[in-house]
Amino acid sequence: MPEPLVVYVDCRFDSSHSGYHGTLPIINTEDDRVIEMVTLTRKQTGNSWKIETAALKEALTSLEQVGLKIQEVVHDDNSQVDAILAQHDIMSSKDLWHKCKNIMGKFKEVLQEKCWSPSDCEVKGAITIAAVAVFSVQQLKDFCRDNGLQTTGSKLQLVQRVSLALQLPEAGTNIEIQRTRPLSYLELAQHDLAYKLKSWIYTCAKNAAKRGDSDPKLLTQDIHNSADHWVGNHDTCWVLPGNRKCIAENWPKRRDAKYVEDEFHFVMSGKTHKAVKDFLKKYITKSKMKFYIKAHKNFINETFHSGINKYATKRVHFDRSHTARLACTALDWNENIRREVRTVYNRGGNDTAVRRRARTDKKLVPRTSAWKSQLAQKVFG
Repeated sequence: MPEPLVVYVDCRFDSSHSGYHGTLPIINTEDDRVIEMVTLTRKQTGNSWKIETAALKEALTSLEQVGLKIQEVVHDDNSQVDAILAQHDIMSSKDLWHKCKNIMGKFKEVLQEKCWSPSDCEVKGAITIAAVAVFSVQQLKDFCRDNGLQTTGSKLQLVQRVSLALQLPEAGTNIEIQRTRPLSYLELAQHDLAYKLKSWIYTCAKNAAKRGDSDPKLLTQDIHNSADHWVGNHDTCWVLPGNRKCIAENWPKRRDAKYVEDEFHFVMSGKTHKAVKDFLKKYITKSKMKFYIKAHKNFINETFHSGINKYATKRVHFDRSHTARLACTALDWNENIRREVRTVYNRGGNDTAVRRRARTDKKLVPRTSAWKSQLAQKVFG
């Protein structure tokens, strides 16, 4: 009897809107090979939204018939897939990357909840002239009016006027004014805390998986500690075991070490601190984090989906050859997925705010296509 498998599942459609063909590959996490693939059409299910669940049921039935037992399925956040897995007594896990992406989006929405003025900032030393430029013209005029300053002029002139009133070190310098929306919590944008929260969740989940934790309560607590960590309060971190320490950011070597106030992202018990804690309590709960306790990432499915475009590009209807094209993709994938690394080289990295890339890359051995001759021999003899 083979060992129970842990597999990746994600559906791919032949169009970004109301796709006709839907393909659900089942990829084994042990060797990243495709072990099953089901393709259904909108005509078979009656609706393109039903293709993924129908294909999953068919795939699980097919694997059970050949004697393969599935222990755990890693998928995107789909409640209908959870229900199907519960019927088959299969553990459900979700993709950590999608979770962090959604959390980042929701966290950035917190910035837009309520417009405020430059005078409301809790840590005035954290404001820069570029941050003042984020406010709308009306907000800058209101600030100038409240402080007895001239309210006429362009936005650039208003920014310079407000910067001088706040006694910013960069006041008087020229900056490029961009069209931006007003923010409610400037510190969250000033320190790029949305990206830091994503890194924090990644690190906590990976550490939980490395420790073999099965209790999502610990993972939830570790993530909630970020709110206190960013105000320099490590009282909770000090009592944690060594393998659950917070990320080494503003972390002193001695417990009695003095914290530098300028290094804090926002002040203790302030409105920004409260907003972050309320956000984490709402979106990071035990019931939600139990699906991410093993820190699975479903990127291998996305890579396979991009490989399908080589044989069956999107927005092109292959009526008779679609299934054959997908079969060629799976054969090509299984033959070349575990190629050996020839060299590892440094490409310099990219630390831009748009997308951070690794500084090293791997050059693999050339791809092979022995599956083509084997397929031709099977078909033509």
